[in-house]
Amino acid sequence: MKNFDFHIPKQQMAILQVICYYDAFNHPLTLDEIKKNSGVIICKAQNLVTDLNELLEKQLIKCADGHYFLLSKTKTVVEERLKKEALAKKTMNKAFFFSKLIGAFPFVEGVCISGSLSKGVLDKDGDVDFFIITKPSRLWVCRSFLILFKKIFLLNSHKYFCTNYFVDTNNLSIPDKNRFTATEISYLLPVVNYNVYKKFMQANTWVKDFLPNVPLKDDTHCKTKSKNLLKHFVEFILEGNLGEWADNFFFKLTLKQWKRKFPAFNEEDFNLNLRTRKTVSKHHPRGYQQKVLKAQEEKIQAVLANMRNKLADVA
Repeated sequence: MKNFDFHIPKQQMAILQVICYYDAFNHPLTLDEIKKNSGVIICKAQNLVTDLNELLEKQLIKCADGHYFLLSKTKTVVEERLKKEALAKKTMNKAFFFSKLIGAFPFVEGVCISGSLSKGVLDKDGDVDFFIITKPSRLWVCRSFLILFKKIFLLNSHKYFCTNYFVDTNNLSIPDKNRFTATEISYLLPVVNYNVYKKFMQANTWVKDFLPNVPLKDDTHCKTKSKNLLKHFVEFILEGNLGEWADNFFFKLTLKQWKRKFPAFNEEDFNLNLRTRKTVSKHHPRGYQQKVLKAQEEKIQAVLANMRNKLADVA
């Protein structure tokens, strides 16, 4: 018997890949979200509806209340999503407040809300994640100021202040070119300095290879870069050799701490999940990228195997 893969048109296979990807987060999708997250260009919504109906007829996916998900899930996954949406709406004002506070710190050039909140949902125990763009050669000074603020004034809570990814304006291109990273970049919600957000997106046009239908975010929630006097004063004081020394010091200190804290990571995994360079700081010790991509592939293979078994039973 031929593999079932050949019986699924390209666009339907792209739909399955999207649903399998988000199933790793227990996140059912609306019609518009499937279109945005499809790996192929979708010009007509009616074509998408037709393909979804065919997948439903083949019993490869389910639909409830306008949300699509895998057969292994029940309607409760939709109810859970709605709860996460409600929590996200309640949290958004706090996220805007903290993102603009972050923008007022020395050497911060741009701030985006990232993670699940940027997609309009938030788990009860979830964090508000931020993607931060800094001035060149001061990333680690900037990061250290923010970490110090969190430890002192937020009692080290990262509930509304999870600053886990930094790049500087001379290093905007993200090297991890895969579906996970493309999704995270595409859903960034710019809150401070729309111009630097646009430059970042222009430096990562490869994202369109994975998600050609996701539009650039607008500047609805964005404010211009902060111009407060304290920020400018600290930047002036740390402009020269003192700032360069401090940045090198905090870079080396953090790298040493992370090497000691996460000894189980080999060099490749450390670089992927805890990328620590003068121009970038990435703190994803749970390795979500590998886990999600692996889960997506396993779910796709499970769906195809299930269909092959059905065809074998019919034959």
